[in-house]
Amino acid sequence: MDSEPRQGLRFRPRARLMDTLGRELISSERVALVELVKNSYDADATCVVVSISGDVDDSGVLVPGSGCIRVLDDGHGMDECRMLDAWLEPATSFRKNHKHKPGGRRVLGEKGVGRFATAKLGDRLELTSKTDIDDEVHLQLDWQEFRDEAKYLEDVTVDLQIGSTGVFSPGGEAEDLWNSQPADPNTRNRSDRGQGTLVRISQLHSRWTSELVGELRRSLSMLVSPFAHDRGVVDNFRIYIDAPEEFSVHVGEVSSADLLERHHYSLAAEVEETGTATVLLSLKDAPDKELDIDLGNPANEVLQCGPFEVFLYVWDRDPESMRILGEDLGGRKIAKDMLDSTSGVSIYRDGFRVLPYGEKGDDWLGLDARRVQNPTLALSNNQIVGYVLISRDRNPHLVDQSNRERLVESPALADLREAVSTLLRALETERYQLRPRRPKERGHRLLETIDLTPLREAVAEVAPDDLHIQTIVDEAQRELDGHLERVGEALSRYHRLATLGKLIDMVVHDLTQPVYVIKQETSLGIRATKDLSREGLARLERVRKEAVDRLTTIKDQAESVDAIVGRIAPFGGRRRGRPARYVLEQAIQETVALLASMISSAEVEVTLPSSSHEVTIDRTELQQVMVNLIENSVYWLGRSRKNVKRIDISVLHNDDGSLSVIVEDSGPGVTADNVDLIFHPYFTTKPDGGGLGLAIAGEIVEDYYGGSLELLPPGPLGGARFSVTLRKRVA
Repeated sequence: MDSEPRQGLRFRPRARLMDTLGRELISSERVALVELVKNSYDADATCVVVSISGDVDDSGVLVPGSGCIRVLDDGHGMDECRMLDAWLEPATSFRKNHKHKPGGRRVLGEKGVGRFATAKLGDRLELTSKTDIDDEVHLQLDWQEFRDEAKYLEDVTVDLQIGSTGVFSPGGEAEDLWNSQPADPNTRNRSDRGQGTLVRISQLHSRWTSELVGELRRSLSMLVSPFAHDRGVVDNFRIYIDAPEEFSVHVGEVSSADLLERHHYSLAAEVEETGTATVLLSLKDAPDKELDIDLGNPANEVLQCGPFEVFLYVWDRDPESMRILGEDLGGRKIAKDMLDSTSGVSIYRDGFRVLPYGEKGDDWLGLDARRVQNPTLALSNNQIVGYVLISRDRNPHLVDQSNRERLVESPALADLREAVSTLLRALETERYQLRPRRPKERGHRLLETIDLTPLREAVAEVAPDDLHIQTIVDEAQRELDGHLERVGEALSRYHRLATLGKLIDMVVHDLTQPVYVIKQETSLGIRATKDLSREGLARLERVRKEAVDRLTTIKDQAESVDAIVGRIAPFGGRRRGRPARYVLEQAIQETVALLASMISSAEVEVTLPSSSHEVTIDRTELQQVMVNLIENSVYWLGRSRKNVKRIDISVLHNDDGSLSVIVEDSGPGVTADNVDLIFHPYFTTKPDGGGLGLAIAGEIVEDYYGGSLELLPPGPLGGARFSVTLRKRVA
């Protein structure tokens, strides 16, 4: 018999829920203390002292039983009502409903989970707070009581005392802490205000060492954006650390290192919601430069992340640059350690840092992966100190995860990541132009010949009769030339295979429809045949005709499959035969067909040449060149906001008998600064580009056809315009 439904039931959370939130919601002790400092900021404090005290043993570890952490601020404090209605109500909506403080500060915490940070640090909590007009309020709780699995949350009691405890009285604990920084006028006589909050945590969980205090100092030094004061975001907010003598190297006011003033390159950008970025570049040994960059996503009229600012500081880390930097900072090792400890691109909301962006091991922009892919151009995390400035009011779609660490993955965060990466690439490009490079002969070759002629001449001058040494030098030259040739062939082959890999997705897409039709027609044909066996010969002629039609359809679709597969077959690893006579325009047409899916997705119109020129070419080599050019055009057209997206391909017969294939698009074109760089190996402005496409294409044209790959001035379409000139095998 079914029971009657029960209504009006309620959750009864176990007490251990609170302890679980405290231990698992906050990831580390550093994060916990950062949260407590943020709470002080939300209380309109102007000063905060983070004090770590206790006995330190011979191994340099704070003895856990004697350890104590105190966080004192001079904020507005809490009275009895605030303690009961806000602090003792986790996830209260108080801050969400009061987003700005009386002094104009934007509240950092809205989820009401900062109090759980104390559970991460230790078992015993004492919280004393005082407003400027009310008595002190003193709260005590033991987090261990919340671990009793038999207790419900309602069974755990918290002690609250109203009245003077002496903490904020003259000569009290607060005054002692303020005076722990006697040389600093900002903390002197702080106790005269007679208000604030002191959080005292004992029975600590972690083994505090000098290294851990140093990590805390770094986190706190990065907590406040160095631009916050200039923008009025964080007005007069200072942080101090007090610790035992063994940790004295980390005590005193916490501030950003003056490393920023000695940068080699920098970028400052203000990005509007439309994606328009106004950029100022400061460049090593070169004049400042101003740029306007469009960061907008063609699919959206605005950036989902909203407007923001970004500041990037970059250093060259070659030995000579670090030596010079060390002269200003007290030594090369000090300079290296300072850069190692502060590097990374951080996000700041309303002047305060959003963890863990920019922390060690958090490569949210994928910089190190880009560096591995393109070490010549790309910057790594340990070369950059970056600040991305957002706000709650202007960037409402950049939302915190529940633990207030990391932002929720969303289209807004994806837009922010892509926009910052694009700005960084602009700085990388300018830096690349200024970096010294060895002069190149025969254009910009991937692998330059190592010429031993100077060595041979020197040997001949010193030992003209020693033919044995000269023979060794000649043999070494032949071996080097052979090795370089084999490496070049392997590099070209691997690039061809990489191109094949990029084409696989397009081919799979193209194969989907014919394979589906073949399967469908086959199934229907089998069904019709079975029906025929049941119904006799009366329907024989009709079923025979239907079968012929279906088999014809299957044959046609199979030919489509064969044609699609045939397009990519030349890009495989099989040995190719001797070049044959071939119509140049047909090879171009096949390349466009190969990229049809990509071209269609980008809504690009392609105009093909109407001429016909028979040449002796290797179809694969020419198609590899054309794939690179067309793919580049489609990529940049896909990022363009222009209404007309078009590629025109034509073939010209030149007076000297050579042929030129002209590929022109209506995209953004190549900036004047990059004209001389785009054929350099490893130079690229694509987010995930390797910078080898044009370099290898140029070498194919030069080595096999005695020709050249050039960037021409813009033509009628106004975008990039390339010329592939073939001088051999064109008759």
